[in-house]
Amino acid sequence: MSLFRLSNHIFELGLDAQEMSVYAYLCSLPADTRTITGKEIIKVKQSSIGQCCGLRSLQTVAGVLKRLTAWKLVEPLERAYKRNRQKGTYSYAVKKLPTDSGYFLMERRVFGQLVPRQMVIYLFLCKSFSPTLNDCWNSYNDISEQTGMKRESVIQTIRELIEMKLIYRSRRRSRDNRRVFVDNHYLIVRFGRGRIRKRKARLHSHCNRTVGLHSRNHFAWFQFTTLCRICQAVSSSLWSRGSP
Repeated sequence: MSLFRLSNHIFELGLDAQEMSVYAYLCSLPADTRTITGKEIIKVKQSSIGQCCGLRSLQTVAGVLKRLTAWKLVEPLERAYKRNRQKGTYSYAVKKLPTDSGYFLMERRVFGQLVPRQMVIYLFLCKSFSPTLNDCWNSYNDISEQTGMKRESVIQTIRELIEMKLIYRSRRRSRDNRRVFVDNHYLIVRFGRGRIRKRKARLHSHCNRTVGLHSRNHFAWFQFTTLCRICQAVSSSLWSRGSP
């Protein structure tokens, strides 16, 4: 699985959509080494950051990294020189938030598919998802208040995530009045490598000797072949995370 952990405290930092998207992407990358203070050193191109976080220009990426440096979450390191005397890949010391007091699981494969606005909503739904109840029931007003986005933007973004098949929405009816719908419920769609069983039909003949004349009753049986594919599956109680 391509899941990694993010601390629940990421929404308490006061980051905007671009900063949160870039910081989450940096936390998803494997670290080369660690510093004495516990920060993880990560090498990545600014063009890769922009492509995976939905940022079009390198100037925007540099500005976001500069703001994260002011938040003391990212520390740019001096670039090493190659053998041809050209500067190498950018290196950053990333301070990851502790996951002891609570974390949620994040999918690496969504990077490169979402813009910062969509990433914030997706992160919040992943944080709010309960693996015990296998559900997430936050209202539009609650999501708007927690993320700082307008209610209209939240509705539009959730609709886009559903069209991209990253989340699944189900509407629940009220127990008192079945004609009235209550808050929306969401399921997080995960990526997993599994085996897809494909059926191949073969036609065989069977001779029925219970009648005077021999009649042939044709029937088909199926042979299963397994193919390894990367598919999406709706989250279930098998997914675990820390305390909400």
